[in-house]
Amino acid sequence: MLTRDQIQQHIEELDSQIPKEDAELLIWKPDESDCEFIGNYIGYLRLGIEMLKAAVVELEPGAVGTRISVNYMEVTDWTLHISRFIRRENVRAFSPQLPVITWKTHVAASFEMLFGIFFGMCLLIGLWEVLAWVWHLIF
Repeated sequence: MLTRDQIQQHIEELDSQIPKEDAELLIWKPDESDCEFIGNYIGYLRLGIEMLKAAVVELEPGAVGTRISVNYMEVTDWTLHISRFIRRENVRAFSPQLPVITWKTHVAASFEMLFGIFFGMCLLIGLWEVLAWVWHLIF
């Protein structure tokens, strides 16, 4: 396996030989579930280089975000922007956790639904009483 210094040397070689000027990358989200990367040849090469840099760059003490940026290759106004690359060794620990549904959740939802029905009936009865009062007042 390559050492960190060897990897860094290869990244620097690639970084110096592949131009940033012609790189284009579009991160497109056509619907709610999927995300697509659309890029030209140079854009994909540059994205790979930036990802490799994010893997080996020395982080500042206490920082998790790198100073790596792909803003130079993003197609403006038509892409999701990447604000920063965050490096964590335990990625699953930072993924969003879905709430656990228990019997208490079901009981709470049932009470909320019953309260909503009760509140709606009270509104209808109150509206009916007001209309009846106005009807008797006028006629």
